[in-house]
Amino acid sequence: MAKLGTFGGTLSLIIGFLAILGWIGAGMMVDYIDSELEENCDSTTGQIGQITGWDDGECENGRDTRATVASLQTPLLSLGVILVGAGGLLIFRS
Repeated sequence: MAKLGTFGGTLSLIIGFLAILGWIGAGMMVDYIDSELEENCDSTTGQIGQITGWDDGECENGRDTRATVASLQTPLLSLGVILVGAGGLLIFRS
């Protein structure tokens, strides 16, 4: 039974750390999208492109993608912290 607890704890720790890395990656992605939107869509040229339709909806797609990625950050961090805590507890108890 101790081997099962150690295996489960280790697996939980690994998945938890991967979720935390995903949270960090999502944050980096949001920052990158923000900088690209600022450079290409919030400038005078970008606003003209949006009004005339020359951007083919790219700016709106970028904003939608940013919102989707940003909404994943909290669940990833929560899942990562819970799994790391549970994995540590399982390893500690076995």
